[in-house]
Amino acid sequence: MRLLAFDTAGDGCSAGCFAGTEPLALARHAGATGHAERLVPMLAAVLADAGWDMADLEALAVTVGPGSFTGIRTGLAAARGLALVRRLPVWPVSSLAALAAVTESTADLPIAVALDARRGQVFLQCFDPGGFARDEPLMLAPEAAAERLCRPHHLVGSGAAAVLRHLDASAVTCGAAELDAVAVAGAAAAARRRGEQPVEGTALAPLYLRAPDARPSAGRSLLQA
Repeated sequence: MRLLAFDTAGDGCSAGCFAGTEPLALARHAGATGHAERLVPMLAAVLADAGWDMADLEALAVTVGPGSFTGIRTGLAAARGLALVRRLPVWPVSSLAALAAVTESTADLPIAVALDARRGQVFLQCFDPGGFARDEPLMLAPEAAAERLCRPHHLVGSGAAAVLRHLDASAVTCGAAELDAVAVAGAAAAARRRGEQPVEGTALAPLYLRAPDARPSAGRSLLQA
């Protein structure tokens, strides 16, 4: 399958063209801002590097969260637009599942993905060694996340260090995994192997585990002078 995968939910922004799970072209930006300005040129660049145009694509894959509110909105807007224009199916991928998909578990342990959610909290979800979700994603204090890991796990993610401070180090192993287009493509491939189906662009929805800070005041019009 000729897949265009991209991530804007994390601290960086990345995109890639994949034949199955084999990357043909990749681009990354490490900055935590500027996703909206960089994403579309980045998508055009990886398509050109792969020697593809939009007509060659068979599917898209994009992170839907949890993560940066602005980044998630940017990625979903691009995926919806491309999917609707080209009538492409889309694989919605959670940030947590993406990391689990590219993590090789030590000693066949379950995988616990912990992402830094800021404000002294982490996003946590557990997966079996093959990357299949064992529970729902949660936003927790690190100590509460540690309490949920009542058996040995392979712990990964930007929030792993915060959780590890509340665990017996002998009960976990830690690994490194990067949230990027490669991880997104890997999670989409794993979902296909499990028989899960992609969605239409209009069905894409963000995965928010925290309510946005900015919201209209109740009962007040934003158009008032």
